[in-house]
Amino acid sequence: MGWLAATPARAQVDTVRASTLPPAQLAEKYYNSGVAKFADKSYRSAIQEFDKALAAKPDFAKAFYNRATTRYELKEYEQAVQDYDQAIKLEPTGFTSYFGRGQARQALNQTDAAEQDYTKAAETKPDYAPSWYYRGDLRFEKGDFKAALADFTAAIKADPNYAYAYHDRASTQRQLGNFAAAVQDYDQALKLQPELVSALLNRASAKRRQGDVKGALADYSAYLAKRTDNAVAYNNRGSARYEAGDYKGAVEDFSQALSLNPGYAFALNNRAAAYLKLENYKQAADDASKAIKLNGSYAEAYLNRGHAREMLRDADGACQDWRKAAELGLESGTAYANASCE
Repeated sequence: MGWLAATPARAQVDTVRASTLPPAQLAEKYYNSGVAKFADKSYRSAIQEFDKALAAKPDFAKAFYNRATTRYELKEYEQAVQDYDQAIKLEPTGFTSYFGRGQARQALNQTDAAEQDYTKAAETKPDYAPSWYYRGDLRFEKGDFKAALADFTAAIKADPNYAYAYHDRASTQRQLGNFAAAVQDYDQALKLQPELVSALLNRASAKRRQGDVKGALADYSAYLAKRTDNAVAYNNRGSARYEAGDYKGAVEDFSQALSLNPGYAFALNNRAAAYLKLENYKQAADDASKAIKLNGSYAEAYLNRGHAREMLRDADGACQDWRKAAELGLESGTAYANASCE
């Protein structure tokens, strides 16, 4: 009987002590518990602890902020925005709340509002690189490449080791036609983060635009040594091999792209062009026809099929294809039709 009597007595004493904590201290206790549960990725439990903290202390800005961050992880973006609103009302100089709200608004596709939040975060703390980076990302997506370039540069100034900022500034330079600058930034991104293999793929594209086909091929091959499931990468290396005059290698790459994505019209048309160079006209016509079946407005595929049909002695079919290419806006289709067709 002594043990049975003693057990509830001890529990009762503990309960009395917990309930008599001052509200601010009780709020901190729940808050710390919520932070620990967040760290363990027990997000629902963390929400419950932050709820308790706010019940004990309704003006607890950190609890609003952390509950918002937890809701963001749960993809409850609207509720996250509401909590960030409260955190900002309580602490208007808290740059992390502006940044967090920007992230949630971006997830909700509220891009103008997100851009405003990133701007406020950057103004509040200019040396916080992610604010500049994410605003640059939004501006890049809008096609405002000069503004995006300035933002990525500001992110790099704030954090010279920010690999993604170098990568995205390189992509912006590429959009602006500054291919040498793009290659330099991709170099730096890879130096800082060698596993950022997308930089290899994008650097290859910039090198091709510079006319450095050999360098592009090296980058494509380095990428494909690590990622063998990317049809676009095989297609692009195939195009570089075509430019280098390696038509058999180009066919191999286009075929690999098609094994990964049988409905890849670009790879079909590109393989048709390579087959034309190899004088395999029937296969070229077949590939171009498949590309046209996938995309009836594919002018280049009509042009290539026209060339293949001409070599297969199908003059009428060739003229029909060249005229169709011309109708779709391809000037070379007009030139071939005028030169060879009645």
